[in-house]
Amino acid sequence: MHESAVENLLINDWASGLRITTVPQAMHRLGLADDLEVRWEMANRMDALWHSTLETAEKIQAVNSAIGIMTDEERADLAQHWRDQVATWDRATILLTDSEKLMARQILWCRQSGLLRSSPEDIEAAVNIGPEETANGIRMLTWLGFLALPDGQPLKNYTLAEDHEGFLSGLGFSFHTVTLDDGERFGIP
Repeated sequence: MHESAVENLLINDWASGLRITTVPQAMHRLGLADDLEVRWEMANRMDALWHSTLETAEKIQAVNSAIGIMTDEERADLAQHWRDQVATWDRATILLTDSEKLMARQILWCRQSGLLRSSPEDIEAAVNIGPEETANGIRMLTWLGFLALPDGQPLKNYTLAEDHEGFLSGLGFSFHTVTLDDGERFGIP
């Protein structure tokens, strides 16, 4: 029952213009506790719908309107560029929380700085989150395939997955969250 309410909220937001509301944002807006398994299943199920919603003529018109006055040729180029760009957006965009995206960026930064890995405690401090949220984030990033963690190993033993760089195309771990005066949160491209 709760899942259908989340799906309806997502469908309405995605159709409303330039909103890229995430599954965790929708769950939070409806007062639902974060459940990693529910979020995982829902994002996987909704990913194709999200992509097809972004590629509609109405969505492209909303993007055109947000940009302003353009020639017909510029509109046609934008429409093709928009479709090409949307095709590169991974389900991580609607699956992960903002904190999990920041965690992924922190882990990448540490690796690029020559460190083997960022400890869970370092992640907590860098992202300003608690131990439970850090543990859940490492689990979610592992399920997604960005991190690798052998079965039964403590979370601190994660590594970057061999193909982790695939997550850096499209939106990657970038996000732009808007918070309205009433507290409603959603993402925009």
